Amino acid sequence: MNFKVILVGVIIFLIGLAGLLLLPLYFPNYSIVNNQYVKHYSTVTLPANAGKIVLTFNITKENDSIIAFIRSGNANISIINGTPPFHVVCNKQGMVSLILSPGNYSMVIVNDESTPQNVTYTYGIFNAGFITSFYNGLGIITTIMEIIAVGGIALAFISLIYELLSIKRRKK
Repeated sequence: MNFKVILVGVIIFLIGLAGLLLLPLYFPNYSIVNNQYVKHYSTVTLPANAGKIVLTFNITKENDSIIAFIRSGNANISIINGTPPFHVVCNKQGMVSLILSPGNYSMVIVNDESTPQNVTYTYGIFNAGFITSFYNGLGIITTIMEIIAVGGIALAFISLIYELLSIKRRKK
């Protein structure tokens, strides 16, 4: 029996899997983005059907975007213009990703449920060009590693089927 091709398929799969798992260690600027989220990780207790301003921030020409998301709990994130007349710039459930004009803003976590809850959230304020390039590149490299892993599995599986069929033919 020749199981070399099966072994090659398994090795290719392991390379793709390692590429996915080790992505935070080698992908450029991953630690910079991740550290922003870790630094701003917070929990807020919200009464039923109420919201709370959890952040007042200033957007500049250099840092002109915010990404905020809920880690646990079921709540909306609202970004409100911080200067009169006040208005809601964005209100989404789970995640907000916005490019904003320079100025002052507030982030509000809103509990739409009829019971109080603890909501864990995080955010990062970034340069829009930087964060767009980062996530585009991350998407591309993740897709490549997934294709490599699936290709390895397919190669090993097809080779295994071929070997099993050739064993049946030899026995006849």
